[in-house]
Amino acid sequence: MDLAPLTHTSRPTYDVVIPCYNRAHVVADAVESVLAQDPAPQRVVVVDDGSTDDSAAIIRALAATHDRVEAVVLPRNVGASQARNTGAGLSRAPWIAFLDSDDVWLLGAAQALLDGTGHGAFEIVVGHFARVEGHGAPGAPECGWDGDCIRRGLASGGVVGPSWSIVSRAVVDRIGGFDPSFHNCNDWDFYTRAAAAGARFARIDHCVALYRTVAGSRLVGDTDISARNALRVLAHPYLAALTP
Repeated sequence: MDLAPLTHTSRPTYDVVIPCYNRAHVVADAVESVLAQDPAPQRVVVVDDGSTDDSAAIIRALAATHDRVEAVVLPRNVGASQARNTGAGLSRAPWIAFLDSDDVWLLGAAQALLDGTGHGAFEIVVGHFARVEGHGAPGAPECGWDGDCIRRGLASGGVVGPSWSIVSRAVVDRIGGFDPSFHNCNDWDFYTRAAAAGARFARIDHCVALYRTVAGSRLVGDTDISARNALRVLAHPYLAALTP
């Protein structure tokens, strides 16, 4: 299907939600990478998830400096899923991007993702990302989904990431956002439930984000927790019929 490119004035508007937990050293990078976009977001909702470092102070300072930034400081750590849901509940635009606080958008990311919506033909648009290990150079652009059958793609793993995609608000509302019972694999579960609910996915051949590995807190027993949560996602009826 050939779709005419959107003009600047006809592109839909969007908000960005950034959950943050103990990322005082990088959260400003994430926010500034979004504010540098053309078109700019209507608002950037940064949710501090009960951080024990200086993240809350930095987020408040960003909100005081930039009119588009809204700071939300949660009194305790509730996990990335609930932090994202809190931010989504405060956003108003018809499209929402969920950027992780240790990642950054590249210039042109918003334009490419919004153009990929195809005048409403799609509800979730997925771009490419470049992996950055520590202070190393970005790797080659990659995307876990080949753009073919999203069901088979999701059955093979968590092939879509929040930092390099954008989602219709209608989809977020339809499936009730992210599941707080998932402390990881929550994004894989989110996109699986979205696909099961009939969301229309599109992949664009444009690198939109740097996926960065930075110092910071990690879940204790992360490998075991990830394995259990992966089995939970694969047990979803939408995927179960495709897995051995």
